Amino acid sequence: MSLSKLVDKSNDEIREMILKLFYDVHKKAYSPKRMRLKISDFKRKFKNSGIKSSDLLNNLDYLVQTGFIVKEEDTRQITTSKGTFPSKTVYYKASHTTMDYFDGISKFQKVDKSISRVDVTNIQGVTNIISGDSNVIINSQYVDLYKNLDLLSDVVLKSGSLGNEEKLNYIGEINTIKAQLGKTNPDRSIIKKAWEKLQPLAAVAGIGSFFIKVAELIMRLTA
Repeated sequence: MSLSKLVDKSNDEIREMILKLFYDVHKKAYSPKRMRLKISDFKRKFKNSGIKSSDLLNNLDYLVQTGFIVKEEDTRQITTSKGTFPSKTVYYKASHTTMDYFDGISKFQKVDKSISRVDVTNIQGVTNIISGDSNVIINSQYVDLYKNLDLLSDVVLKSGSLGNEEKLNYIGEINTIKAQLGKTNPDRSIIKKAWEKLQPLAAVAGIGSFFIKVAELIMRLTA
């Protein structure tokens, strides 16, 4: 490929394209094996994209490390005239996080232990979800917000653009908002104050799109 045909895209734009590719492959697959791509197939899909191979591979590796793409290895034995040798084939496919990213939250979404193994009860006329792990109560009106906050926490923790102290502070603010979602009447002033401190996340690579989804739900709550 000539340099004139190369395109200038940010890492986030390339990651978005990679995720969309694996999402589409997953959705169109008619068998589990068809949900996966070998690295050669992956490169071929982007043959005419104008994106450098090194940029594709670097961003694919980033998405594997952050849990958006799953890396699988199939090993089999190959017999030749010189003997039997192991042969390994590496495949990549969309993870549940990528599916949640495009499809939105699901009642089957993998979440942290605070809302795993939930029971449903009714408190003061409002259906609430109560955790079997730590007895955390989440008002059912805000389950979508809680789950999207969970996804936001996950990408903050995995971000390579944030330092440990920044991650700790941001997760603390997210948990402050989560704590309010168990109340019949959440304290909107507390939520607004915590949300203001989370605003810089909108500009952090790999986090912005998750931030936007939370922002839409937060606006409904604090309006």
